[in-house]
Amino acid sequence: MQSLADLSKFAPGLTFNAGSSRAASDFSIRGMSQASAVGDNRRDLVTVFIDNVPYIGNPAGIGSEDLARVEVIKGPQSALFGKATFGGAISLITTTPGNELKGKVSGTVGGYGDYRLSGTIEGPIVEDKLAGRILVDGRRFDGFYRNAFGGRLGETDERFVSGTLNFTPTEDISVRLRYSNRQDEYGPAATTLIARSDVHNCGPFPGFQPRSLAGLPAGFTLAQSRRLYCGELSAPSGPVGINTNTPAATVAGGLLPFYEHKTELEHELAALTADWTFGGGYTLTAIASTQEQNVQQLRDFELAPQDVYQFFYINDQSQDSYELRLTSPAEQRLKWMIGVARLDNGYDVVGGFIQGRVLTSGASGPTAAALLPIRSASDTDSVFASIGYAITDALDISVEARRQTDTQVSGVGGATEFSVDTTATLPRVLLKYALSDQTNIFANYAKGNQPTQGYATYFQLTPAQQAVALANGVTPLAPEAEVDNYELGIKHRAADGRWYINASLFYLEWVGRQGLRTLQIDLNGDGIIQTGSAPAGETFNVVPFSAGDSNTKGIEIDGAYKIGERWTLGGSAAYADTEITKALNEVLPLRFFGRTDSAGFQFPGAPELSAAAFGQYEAPLAGERSWFVRTDVTYIGKRYDSILNRAYVPGQVRANLRAGLRASSWEVTAFIENLFDDDTLEASRFQSDSATDPFFFQLASSEAVLANKRQVGVTATYRF
Repeated sequence: MQSLADLSKFAPGLTFNAGSSRAASDFSIRGMSQASAVGDNRRDLVTVFIDNVPYIGNPAGIGSEDLARVEVIKGPQSALFGKATFGGAISLITTTPGNELKGKVSGTVGGYGDYRLSGTIEGPIVEDKLAGRILVDGRRFDGFYRNAFGGRLGETDERFVSGTLNFTPTEDISVRLRYSNRQDEYGPAATTLIARSDVHNCGPFPGFQPRSLAGLPAGFTLAQSRRLYCGELSAPSGPVGINTNTPAATVAGGLLPFYEHKTELEHELAALTADWTFGGGYTLTAIASTQEQNVQQLRDFELAPQDVYQFFYINDQSQDSYELRLTSPAEQRLKWMIGVARLDNGYDVVGGFIQGRVLTSGASGPTAAALLPIRSASDTDSVFASIGYAITDALDISVEARRQTDTQVSGVGGATEFSVDTTATLPRVLLKYALSDQTNIFANYAKGNQPTQGYATYFQLTPAQQAVALANGVTPLAPEAEVDNYELGIKHRAADGRWYINASLFYLEWVGRQGLRTLQIDLNGDGIIQTGSAPAGETFNVVPFSAGDSNTKGIEIDGAYKIGERWTLGGSAAYADTEITKALNEVLPLRFFGRTDSAGFQFPGAPELSAAAFGQYEAPLAGERSWFVRTDVTYIGKRYDSILNRAYVPGQVRANLRAGLRASSWEVTAFIENLFDDDTLEASRFQSDSATDPFFFQLASSEAVLANKRQVGVTATYRF
């Protein structure tokens, strides 16, 4: 596994939802997913933590090169980890340098121009006092697909460096400082628009209200505009063509930092962790971090051959976090922990549609006014604690709770700056009973929340405009969402360590599910939608609203078994039944079905069933050498592309094969990824057919992430 996206195929209950860019991808756990893409990871349901620090920006590209272990923690984790862990958390623990001088160099050469080189070295700087570790990693990949209009799709150029210092002045004090810098550049993604209006095969549906036919092709009827594509989504059979020519008027404007279709990402993280153990086992821990990410992107908005719109996007995000906690000795029958935390987050976004010019600017090209950032921020203060008690040698109970206040601020620095506070108490209770030294059963309950979201644009409207906006679905805020999670499970490991099995049953109740949507509203009643974002224009982006409720129930199981000394078999499976019990005023069901309550739908992007299996054979050769062969098979079940539950990505089966030679200091592995060249889409999300419907964006289509093709390669590693 090279990234967290790879991890999702092997961790039961974890799903990676790929998008048209790094900024449009996210993770879900146990079928809980956003009904529509959010694009702001502060609102994600699953947050990634690196050494207990929440990671800002999209985590899809985080590699495994510097990790000691990965923990996928399911269900709401607000009591332990804090905000944005509504569905769960992924905790990454990086490697701590030790006093032994050692290192590793690894290189990979794969098909489609895939080259990767990484190296690490660590060891003592001051014997028994100060140790250090440096990692450098780089990858260049040409992408699996050619663009019919020239160039490649999915090109990648990644560079990552990290450094860690571990200072232990005494046996009781340790101070760990880590810095990382990631600089990535991506060409146009291997993502294209499919299921467009020319292949719609079901409907027409009644719709909520008649729509204008302005901007649609000549002869296009209202009935045609109410049709959909229903059924299995598949990749285009012919060449994939995406327009990547930047209009000359935009280039002449000279305001954009670059004019090539690509995404540039830079991410920096510095974190300090200090531990002091005193008084027979009490530990005081302090964590401080600062983090910044900048993403700049120019891409074809339609992801199609037509040149209608292009889109330029800048996102600057920053975060500072602080935490202090005191923990009792672990050996006591009564154990406890108490702490305080502070999280400050800034989020600036700039976006503009380009049609020879930025639409919100003058006719001659982009202007500075068109590229002013939309600024928002969030601050979170919390007090948290846990207490655990061993009632008997076999029975243990622990209670955790976090009291936190979230302040969400919209329109930072503007005349209409608007903030809203959400204060919540978030508990988690865990009961564990050891049937034996090898087996325990557990039950837990946890509560999570998504804070109230405000919408500053609403307050920039006149009272008359506010009345029109309210009548058409724009609200000043979306109420807090809450989830209750109930779980029962068993864990067993054989006494001789040859096999293990884990299994759990869970049930989730999600109340007040928040949604974000884009609305186009004729504020002045002239029958024409004014281009540009409100309040200057009549397009309302990322409007928060209360989208309804849902229930999810399921089961997860994983295990492995070692047969003799050479064979190991294992696998995992997850089943999640997601039922939306209330779907209030969702844009798509309203638009096509005229339903204000769309109860009964399933979450988009959430497979009901997923599974993985592996088999490995390893045998000795002469001396210290050995050889091995391994195969992995993964399955991701049917996934709907939207809450409409009409178009779907079919079940995906992928097989991988690898074989290699090992010795104490080196390893050479040959691999084949996607052995049978399965072309099932990686993912797909509902998108408007803006190439055919450039004014109102109401024709249906789907934004499909093309499959990773069969790839053959070799990896060589040397350790010293």
